Amino acid sequence: MSDLKLTIDIPLSVPAEERDGDKTKRHNSLTMSRPRTRHVRRVVSLLGQEFVQNLMAGAGGSEGADPAAAMSGRDMLAEALGLLVAPERLEGLRDVLADLCGVSPDVIDDVDPTDMVKVVEALAGFFPALRSLASMSS
Repeated sequence: MSDLKLTIDIPLSVPAEERDGDKTKRHNSLTMSRPRTRHVRRVVSLLGQEFVQNLMAGAGGSEGADPAAAMSGRDMLAEALGLLVAPERLEGLRDVLADLCGVSPDVIDDVDPTDMVKVVEALAGFFPALRSLASMSS
């Protein structure tokens, strides 16, 4: 249990700005806290019931599921990312990331796209098993 990371610091190549009236606050880094059940629940709801059922079938969690039809780790990750970046789900994902980093959603909206990759990698860093799952080939 002591191996669990509680926070991950994310240096930003391009500072993200947060405006509050006339004041502007620059964020040169973000500190992401370990996701909690509320974050997982929100992401699961963004992914949808069908994705979760497919995930459980692929993990052997559904009786009678065809093992040959199970998705590879990469396929599941690709599908999850595809679902999460759909326009109708982006705000929900942004809100989860903002909560994890303790900033307003406006800060996440202002993160440079190259730095957003670091944010996603940091999130995955809390779950090393996800990285090995993503590296699995079909």
